[in-house]
Amino acid sequence: MAHAKRIGRAAGWRFWLIGGYIVIALMLAIFWGFSLLTPIDQVEEDQQNQSLESIANAGSVMLANSDVSAQDAVDKLASSDSLRITLVGDDGRVLADSQDDADDMQSHAQRPEIVSALDGEVGRDRRVSETEGVEYLYVAVPANYQGQAAALRAATPVSQVDSLAQGFRTTSLIMLCVVIALTAIVAFFVIRLTARPVGRLERVRTDFVANASHELKTPVAGIRLLSESIERASKDGDVDIIPVFTERLNKESQRLQNLVTELLDLSRLENGGLGGRNKETCDLASVVSTSYETHVGKARLKGLEFVYDDGVGSDELCRVNLPPADASLLVDNLLDNAINYTDEGTVEVSLSCTDSKVTLSVRDTGIGIPTADQERIFERFYRVDKGHSREMGGTGLGLSLVRHAVERAKGVITLDSTLGKGSTFTVILPKA
Repeated sequence: MAHAKRIGRAAGWRFWLIGGYIVIALMLAIFWGFSLLTPIDQVEEDQQNQSLESIANAGSVMLANSDVSAQDAVDKLASSDSLRITLVGDDGRVLADSQDDADDMQSHAQRPEIVSALDGEVGRDRRVSETEGVEYLYVAVPANYQGQAAALRAATPVSQVDSLAQGFRTTSLIMLCVVIALTAIVAFFVIRLTARPVGRLERVRTDFVANASHELKTPVAGIRLLSESIERASKDGDVDIIPVFTERLNKESQRLQNLVTELLDLSRLENGGLGGRNKETCDLASVVSTSYETHVGKARLKGLEFVYDDGVGSDELCRVNLPPADASLLVDNLLDNAINYTDEGTVEVSLSCTDSKVTLSVRDTGIGIPTADQERIFERFYRVDKGHSREMGGTGLGLSLVRHAVERAKGVITLDSTLGKGSTFTVILPKA
C-alpha cells in the first residue's frame, strides 16, 4: 500500500511538472508570436546605433594607444562593406575614410554628429550621404589622433536596419521552435526523473517551481501590461507613445531571453561536466583579451577606469580545460558583475600563467558583498541586492554559471570582499 502511494505521489508530481513546462512553453510562444507582429524597426535602429558607438569607441582607444596611420586605422575598423569609418580633424577636415579618398571629400565641420563629437559628446544623426546619395545612420565619438582632438565616426546604411529587423523576426520564429523542442526534451527527462526517489523529485520540483516561476513572473507580467498598453495606444491613435512601450517591451523580452539562455547554459554545464568528459581546451589569454575589449565601452559609459594587467608573454599560451564558449561565459559574467556593481572607481582584470596553473583575477571598487552573503553568492538565483540586480537586467544565475564553469575545468574560485570597498574574484585553473 505504501509503495502504491509513493507511485501515485510521483505520478502526481510528474503531472504538475510537465504541466508547468507546457505553461512556460505557451507563455514563450505567446511572447514570440507577439514579437513577430510588433513594429521593431526603431528598436533595431537603437541597437544599431549602440553597435556603431561601441565600434567607434574601440577605434578611439586604438588611435590613442598606437602609432597606426589614420587610413590603416579606419580600414582595420571597417570589418564589412556596409560599415563606413571616417576620421575627422578638429578643423572639420577629413583625415581618412574607409570608402573614399579623404582628399576628395568636403569639410565635415558642420555635420551634426561631428560637431557633437568635437565638443566632447557622442553625436548621432540620420541623413542622406552627400557623397553617396544613400541614407545612413551616423555615430561619432571624441578621439585623439597624434596629440590633436578629432572625431571618429562609424556609419552604416539605413537599409541594414530593415534587414536586421527582418532577421530578428526570422530568428524569433526559429527560437520559438527551438524552445518548444527543448521543452519537449526537458519534459521527457522529467518523466525519467520520477523513477528516482520521491524525496529527491519533490526537492527538484520545489526548487524549480519556486525559483523559475518567481524569476519568470516579473518579465511575463511586464510583457502582458506593455502589450495591453500598446493595444490601447493603437486604438486611441496615440502613435507617439508606442515606441516608448516598444522599447520597454524589448527590455522585458531581453530579460526573459537572458533567463532562458542562462538556464540552458547552466543545464549544459552541470551535465557536461559530469564524469570528466570535457576534452576541449582554449587559450584563456585570448578569451580574456576579447572579453575585455567587448566591455570597454560599457565601463567607459559609467566613467570607470577599466584596466587589463596582462601578465602573459606574447608567445605564451594559457590553455585550460574549457571549451571557448564556456571560458567566455566565465569571463564575461565576472566582468559584467564588476561593472554593474561599481558606480565609480576602478575595475581591474589581471591574468598570469605558470607551468601548472592559470590565474584570473577581477577586482572592483564597487559596493562589495556583506560577509553573511558571501557563502551563498554562487547559488542559483541568489541575489544580495535583488532590486539592483533586476534593474541591471540580472537573472541571479551569473555567478552560478561561473562556479560550474570553474568546477568543470577542475579549478577553484575565491572571493575577497569588503562591504562598501569592493570585491575581488580569483579563479585558479590547472593548465591543460
